[in-house]
Amino acid sequence: MDRTKIFFFFLILIGLSDLCSAQEKTEKDIWSGTYLVNEINNGVSGTVDTLLIARIENADPKKIPAKEESDLIRWSMTSKRDGDKDKIKVKRFLFDVENDYNGYEEFGWTNLHKEGKMNCIDGGHFFICQTQPGTTVTFGKDETYFTKTGVFGIWLHYGVVELKKE
Repeated sequence: MDRTKIFFFFLILIGLSDLCSAQEKTEKDIWSGTYLVNEINNGVSGTVDTLLIARIENADPKKIPAKEESDLIRWSMTSKRDGDKDKIKVKRFLFDVENDYNGYEEFGWTNLHKEGKMNCIDGGHFFICQTQPGTTVTFGKDETYFTKTGVFGIWLHYGVVELKKE
């Protein structure tokens, strides 16, 4: 073989290698980052906390309930207000229709999630969701919330909060 053929052969190998590795890459991480938490009282908003969310190692399928095995991706979340003392593990809402697990169903958000317009993570006593900025979100039949930023959360003792990703 002459040098030109060898050169092109290596270029093809490099291109195939890049193509294969691109197919192995994971989806975009939409959750990691810093968030300002704004509590809304009588239409007035005030920052009450800053949250840090970071991607961590996947859950061990041997250490979680069987229903969660369809989504092992996890994040840690820390609160600046709490002095970064406690790291809470958070996970995405389960959405495994084949096995009848749908965390979006109870809020009426299944179709929004299927269309890529609603994604939520669960931290046990709270959850955080992302949708389009300027969206009115319906909870059940009667409650609605207008999210300016497209990121909102519901805490057990606080109710609905608006989050702003920095």
